[in-house]
Amino acid sequence: MNSFTFILWTGLGVIGLVLFMKYRVATIESNLLDKSEARKVSIDFMKEFVGLDVEEWDVYSVYWYDHETVNKLHHLGLLNKNRRILHEMGLVESWRVRFVHQHQSFVIGVNTKREVTFFYADVRQTSLSKKAGQLSPEGLKDQLTCSSTGLWAKTKSTGSGSKEEDFREINTYWYLAEKEDVRLKVTVEMQSGVITYIGTDTEILTDKMNKVIRDEQVESTFGISGMLASAAAMVMAILVLVLMDVQTQIILSLILGLIIVLVQSLTIKEDIQLTIVNAYDARMNVQTVRLLGMLSTMLAGLLTGFVVFICSLAGGALANELGLTFLDRISVQFFIGLSGGLISLGITSLVFFLLERMNRLRISPELSNRSMFLSGFTLRQGLNMSLQSSIGEEVIYRLLMISLIFWLSGSTMLSILLSSLLWAIMHQVTGYDPRWIRWAHLFVFGCFLGFLFVNYGFICVLAAHFIHNLVLVCMPLWQFKLQRYIQTKKPQHTSL
Repeated sequence: MNSFTFILWTGLGVIGLVLFMKYRVATIESNLLDKSEARKVSIDFMKEFVGLDVEEWDVYSVYWYDHETVNKLHHLGLLNKNRRILHEMGLVESWRVRFVHQHQSFVIGVNTKREVTFFYADVRQTSLSKKAGQLSPEGLKDQLTCSSTGLWAKTKSTGSGSKEEDFREINTYWYLAEKEDVRLKVTVEMQSGVITYIGTDTEILTDKMNKVIRDEQVESTFGISGMLASAAAMVMAILVLVLMDVQTQIILSLILGLIIVLVQSLTIKEDIQLTIVNAYDARMNVQTVRLLGMLSTMLAGLLTGFVVFICSLAGGALANELGLTFLDRISVQFFIGLSGGLISLGITSLVFFLLERMNRLRISPELSNRSMFLSGFTLRQGLNMSLQSSIGEEVIYRLLMISLIFWLSGSTMLSILLSSLLWAIMHQVTGYDPRWIRWAHLFVFGCFLGFLFVNYGFICVLAAHFIHNLVLVCMPLWQFKLQRYIQTKKPQHTSL
């Protein structure tokens, strides 16, 4: 690489990064409580409404939002109109907090207004304490209300009922909260004066829901088609290795497979915490859940790593057989790949920004820098996502699929176009409306990656995909940490 080429790729990469930082997708307003605040709200709720002090119990917390409702509102064009309502009702920017102790478990949902909007007691009903007196529906609502703009202030009592289980009377209260285009049906169950359940059922007030559901089904069908293509590629890889007399790059394949296995283990802690909060069963102890979580993570890593190993073995053999650039000049490939990934990121951000300005595209806003940090997202998670997607997808759709289609058809152009099409439709595009624009973008991006692979090599396209994903998912975290560092370093001026 001569000096001019080096300067050109460096300059384009820097321009791409600047464009991304300037025109990246809009973020939602950050009202998320700090994790410690959400836990304190949960502890206070347990003391007041359940009669238990859970301060010394094991506690697990994860960020939560109702992605199904948010996605549907987005595709109906109603998300911005209802965003404030979603915050107040606890459908976005919320926490799920689970307390666990001696085969007893409680999970609590806390919204931005410090209100409890979800509660489930995973215990034997007979083990719960009793409280004297019985609250009326309105009296309970008043006690649960913490803000004049929160969920409970919006609710109206719609009825109540009672039944008897295990010689205990269970009272059920029903409430309805309706604002703008969102209706929330709230159910509260009480036993002997103690709350045992708070649940919600969300409804969007529109007559266009059928179209949204149909579009979701089309997207799922496309996703299945892309996955079937991946499975077919795996079968073809095995056939290539068995039937053809080819020279394999076993060292590279082993390295790629091992990387997949190792990065899978980076997020074991977060994966286990997510499992405990969302799917813990009090009949099991936490140690068993941890062990099962570790085993499932390891097995998933081994399975994915094996697929990558086989596909890269066959793809590399075909690339060598066809004379494609593969591992030549690795340092040059890596540098061009990094620059290429940043260029694509910047151009994508600019194009999406312009399309939004022209009202041709709606993109669901992302988490703000602050919310991303408070939610507990880490660099390890970013590395896991970026490495798994870049290695897995580039091995299957570029190294193997382009080489295989080129070997069968003799056309480089056809191999790039077809592999890019299958790669594009494999992706979920729920955050974009209309969806076809996102698929078109992925197709063009796939063609760009195919161009890099054919002209520069596999390491180049791997680096491009990796840096594109890493910057995309980790930039909010880096920016928030940098801003916080700068603020702490500012001199404090005091007047005498």
